[in-house]
Amino acid sequence: MKLNKIIKIYEFDENERKKILNFLKEELLNGKIIICGTDTLYGISANALDENAVKKVYKIKKRDFNKPLSICVKNKEEIEKYAYVNDLAKKIIDEFLPGPLTIILKKKPIIPDIVAKDYIGIRIPDEAIIRELSIVPLTTTSANISGEKSPTAVEEINPEILKKVDYVVDIGKCKYSKPSTIIKIEDNKIIPIREGAIPISKIKEMR
Repeated sequence: MKLNKIIKIYEFDENERKKILNFLKEELLNGKIIICGTDTLYGISANALDENAVKKVYKIKKRDFNKPLSICVKNKEEIEKYAYVNDLAKKIIDEFLPGPLTIILKKKPIIPDIVAKDYIGIRIPDEAIIRELSIVPLTTTSANISGEKSPTAVEEINPEILKKVDYVVDIGKCKYSKPSTIIKIEDNKIIPIREGAIPISKIKEMR
């Protein structure tokens, strides 16, 4: 299938869109790197189970290999394949996902250590396209060079990044256009890491 590097996905009808997304899923399984919009920001997506693809993501972002990456999965059921979910985590997942939340949980061994060591940040964005592409867990790190501003539209992505990825899925401006809120669940505690689109106080009500 021949595609332009930047794919304005909503310009296609449903049948064409399905074909394009199926093609991109195959490309992700073959180690390709894709930028795709989510509900919060544009992220660099690669198959998180493919260590070589993950290395490429770190190099494109110029990110320190010791800094973990988060993953995106397609639905709530998938989370338990990759992380341990206790009752508190389950309550938060059921209430806030899909949505602009990254929940950090103890990871299962299936996730390579290059992605994250002991705990893994997990997202289910409130954006159908990226969920559809998540036939494997995908990296969802923001599509910027480390330390630079995170893009909320394709026009904001650094040309240096655009040059180094295989495809860009343009969904228009991201719905929330601000980072996800990040929390960590450790034992039965909610540990706030970063306040983003969801107020931390709202999450703490779930105790």
